[in-house]
Amino acid sequence: MSDFSLSEHLTKFQTSDKKSFPAVANPSHDLNTVIDRLAVSPEQIDADPETLEILLDLSHGFISLPVKLQNQLTYLVASSLSNLCNEINGSLTSSSNNESSGDAMDYNDMLSLIPQWKIHLEEYGYLIHVILTLLYEIMNKIASNSSSTPITRKNVDGNDKVKAELFKKSCNQVEIICESILKVLEINLSRIFQTTPEKDLFISLFLRPLYVLIEIESITKVNSLTMFIQRIICMSVKSHNQASVIQDGIISNLTYFQHLSNFNAKLLTILSTEYNYPMLTEEILKEISSRRFNSKDTTGPKSISNFLVKLSELSPVVMIKQIGVVINLLNNSSITLRCSVVEACGNIIIQLIKEDHYKNQVTVLIDLLEERFQDSNPYVRTKAIQNCTKICQLDIKLNKKKLVFTKLAVRSLQDKSSLVRRNAIKLLSNLLLKHPFNGVHGTQLTLDDWEKHLKAVKNRLENFMASNSKTETSRNTNELPPSKDNESSKGDSDDHDEEMDSDSDGEQELSRMEIETEEVNTTDTNTLLKLKLMTAYYKDAIEFIKDIHQGISIVSTLLFSKNRNEVLEAMDFLILSDAYGLKTSKLGIKKMLHLVWMKGTNDEGTNIPTHLIACYKQLFLTAPDSYNFREKATHIALNLIQLTMDASISDLASLEQLLGMMYERHLIDENIINVLWAIYNSASKQATDTSTGITFTKEQIHGSIIILGMLALENHEIALKGLDSLLNIGLGTIGSQDLKFCRYSCLTLERIVKRKSNSINSPLSLISDKHEAEAIKRLYSMIIGYTNDLEYYPMCEQAISAFFTISSQPDVLASEMIREKTMMTFGKPEYNSTSEDSFHSRDISRSTSLSQLLFIVGQVAIKTLVYLEKCEADFKKRKIEAEILKGREKEQIRNQKEQSNANTSNTLGNETVDRTKDDELAMIGGTNEDDFADAILFIKEDELLNGENSLLGRFCPIVEEIVSNSSRFNDPILMRSASLCLQKLMCISSKYCEKSLPLLITVMEKSSDPIIRSNAVLGLGDMAVCFNNLVDENTDYLYRRLHDSNLMVQRTCLMTVTFLILAGQVKVKGQLSEMAKCLENSDQSISDMCRLFFSELATKDNAIYNGFIDIFSNLSSDESLDKNSFKKILKFLLAFIDKEKYQKQLSDKLVSRLDKCETQKQWDDISFILTSIPYKNEKAATLLAEGFKVVSARE
Repeated sequence: MSDFSLSEHLTKFQTSDKKSFPAVANPSHDLNTVIDRLAVSPEQIDADPETLEILLDLSHGFISLPVKLQNQLTYLVASSLSNLCNEINGSLTSSSNNESSGDAMDYNDMLSLIPQWKIHLEEYGYLIHVILTLLYEIMNKIASNSSSTPITRKNVDGNDKVKAELFKKSCNQVEIICESILKVLEINLSRIFQTTPEKDLFISLFLRPLYVLIEIESITKVNSLTMFIQRIICMSVKSHNQASVIQDGIISNLTYFQHLSNFNAKLLTILSTEYNYPMLTEEILKEISSRRFNSKDTTGPKSISNFLVKLSELSPVVMIKQIGVVINLLNNSSITLRCSVVEACGNIIIQLIKEDHYKNQVTVLIDLLEERFQDSNPYVRTKAIQNCTKICQLDIKLNKKKLVFTKLAVRSLQDKSSLVRRNAIKLLSNLLLKHPFNGVHGTQLTLDDWEKHLKAVKNRLENFMASNSKTETSRNTNELPPSKDNESSKGDSDDHDEEMDSDSDGEQELSRMEIETEEVNTTDTNTLLKLKLMTAYYKDAIEFIKDIHQGISIVSTLLFSKNRNEVLEAMDFLILSDAYGLKTSKLGIKKMLHLVWMKGTNDEGTNIPTHLIACYKQLFLTAPDSYNFREKATHIALNLIQLTMDASISDLASLEQLLGMMYERHLIDENIINVLWAIYNSASKQATDTSTGITFTKEQIHGSIIILGMLALENHEIALKGLDSLLNIGLGTIGSQDLKFCRYSCLTLERIVKRKSNSINSPLSLISDKHEAEAIKRLYSMIIGYTNDLEYYPMCEQAISAFFTISSQPDVLASEMIREKTMMTFGKPEYNSTSEDSFHSRDISRSTSLSQLLFIVGQVAIKTLVYLEKCEADFKKRKIEAEILKGREKEQIRNQKEQSNANTSNTLGNETVDRTKDDELAMIGGTNEDDFADAILFIKEDELLNGENSLLGRFCPIVEEIVSNSSRFNDPILMRSASLCLQKLMCISSKYCEKSLPLLITVMEKSSDPIIRSNAVLGLGDMAVCFNNLVDENTDYLYRRLHDSNLMVQRTCLMTVTFLILAGQVKVKGQLSEMAKCLENSDQSISDMCRLFFSELATKDNAIYNGFIDIFSNLSSDESLDKNSFKKILKFLLAFIDKEKYQKQLSDKLVSRLDKCETQKQWDDISFILTSIPYKNEKAATLLAEGFKVVSARE
């Protein structure tokens, strides 16, 4: 028998350098020798000392062996150990049988073999241990090189393939060894190793290197090898009492190796399910829950978190038994651990929710998820919402809990974190999709319908109770009445207090209802119970719908969030809520229109406008499949018209942009356009479209021309197609009676002209001279016509715009139009009656007509200015075109000279044909660009208003007289038209602007009409763009309107000043303090607009830092500003000064002012700023500590 000492060899190997073992001189010869000896029997390992010595040398020098010999050695040792184990196991089994049968002889023989088996097992075990340890060195080196070596084409083609092959062979060797280890663990080792330490030492020969091996992440990705290792560990725990060792190993691995989280979770699952040993899992969960982690440690909590989540997926039954201790981790400061516990609870609920015997535990876990909605960290709150979303996706009935989820989700929509809000929207979407109220009246959730159902059921219940009360009274006339009254009152109160439920509370509530119905002595208790249940059902449904309504209102405000993912979720939720008939979603869908201007994409690259198009296509451009093409076109056309109902100007602008994008994507076809024109033409028939038999309202007819005008912006042929209808209907008798209809007809008529023309030589319009004359005639008639309808003014503005676009001589015709309107206004009126009433009506007619005349004059003045600028731009384009053509002609002449004489006549012929064009181009090319610009400037400055024959100039005195005498001209419409005309005339000439500027400022300051003041603010803004030097000196008057008594004027002024400052049209001086005051405006829209202004201003060259001292000084000296508002404003502005350099400079400037403070208030204001600046100044701290002494001394 060999004198092999396992502990000595093991200690020596573990303390030695693995590279210090010498290589075997002739390994192939030695290995063949050993193979021959062990082929006889694995017990020949120590038959002579040389065999064991050779095996030890070969094993110690394993790294230096060729790969082929490594494989042979591994197979030799593993197969020999397997054969030895088979023999030992067979002997032990037969011995046990003989022992039970009383054969003492064989049992004694077996006992004599045990010491020899022990030595052999230890010898082979040691060899396995050495080989596994050295295989780890080889595989670790391969894995580390692969991770550190940069991936190149050469590496992939060469070294990496070799390394991958070597790693694969090493894994195969480990698998062979694992098979033999499993054979060892099948033996009852307690019969061979007499003491527990001996047995533990022997088993550690296998477990220790295997645990080291799985530290290599690549090994855990080899499924077959992972399964072998997990089975070995499970058998060690189940059959050989290694639970404590494995527990320590798992805890250690979870602390330091993140990739082992899933491995350990699967290991414990196999141990619990296949080996029926859940105790280890429970002990590990107890130990994890009691651990405390360093705040700087991120690896440990993350690894344990992954482990808990995976274990909850694989072994929910085992984990739920220890959920009480796991929940303790929610008190941990680690966010990752709290998230993992919440997710683990969700996984357990999902896995066990269908099993009735875990119902109480599931309810407790759901309550825990609800508590985490209020966690201090947004990631934990998000995880709780996500798990509730998973629960709602299941096809199960949790009606009571779903109502609670709905309330929690609506509350979470107001969370500060966009991540929480986005997931709350997802939860609400899933609650809608899986709502529990679809069993009686379908899936629709229209509140009015459900309230009607509830009212009907209540009436039925009351009638039923009343009829049964009468029956009971007649039957029990001799009985005491109090009990009867109590029962009826009790039944009435139940109508309001009971709720129907399908989860754990539902059974108790149902039983209570049954008892109550039994107490009522009726002939049909089932009917009464059904009515009570239906009442509770409808109450729950109405409560759910109202919660969703509240959620829709909040989601609508999130449409303009900075987080693009949140915006997309909000859009999808609104579309979904509309599909379920929730009326409040209409307002949100209308707000979605404005997202068409939003730029940028979300994390997945989805564009907001593109997604908006998809949403609107689903809502408004999708018809039922059963419709034919005409019905589909009509359905879509009416949907588009519906979008124009009650739409504001901003809504229509956004809708125009959206429809243009839809038309570009061919989502609106010719059939829809034909239907829109048919609806428009139905106006002449006063209601009915004979082709479809559909009656259209006035609003629908208006909507049809609005949509057509929007589409005509993308394709002018749409308007051209209905030209006759526009002239005969929109600009005919019907248009004169309905000015709003006429206005949008003029807009569509204007868009007949193709705006997006690539060539400057293309005609302005595609209509014939006859149609042009007819259009001009009708527009002319509409413009000069008299009416008392205030819709005239927007109609007139649009008609003049169309007039200047379509006409080839707009300036000449406009002059005639003004003359004729002037004659109509100031000419001798023809009245047959001379009564006082006729005279009074004549005065009103003159005033209204004068208002319209001045409006026409102002609009013509602006359009003339635009027309002149257009002529100038067109001249420049034509000049560039002429130069390009001239260069091309020179090149053609050069090419023609090289041609044969036979082509000479053709060339001369072409030159003759193009002579007229050449002369025109020569004239353009010979004119100086600056001369033309000077001529245009001369016309604007000296001719339009100041020329001898100027028509517009003759109205200047009239306008000035009216505007300056508001007491004499007391008609508000006339005053508005005159002030508006004055502003438009001032935009033409800088001379006239300078002359009339004092009058305009006076009107802006003193007019009692807020509309006039608003128009004056806008006009002053336009003049700041046209004549910057004139207005720049008077911007103080503009800033004063920020605090006008009227909100409309404030809002208009804020928008105007915002544009002027951000566009660089006015210089920012000390007036920024006036803008800053708007941050605390009582109107939320003004406050929000001002915040947006400062956010944009902060991006422009440190503008807020540069103006901060002036803002601070003005606000500090403003006695009308209260202290809290002062602090809020300055704190908001300080947030934009985020660079330490500017914080330091600002701090130094303020410190220098501390010594100069004359009052306590000044010192307090400066000290507030110094303490609010993140940068800490030592000098400031010292002065602040002594501040009160200085102030008190000076006072």
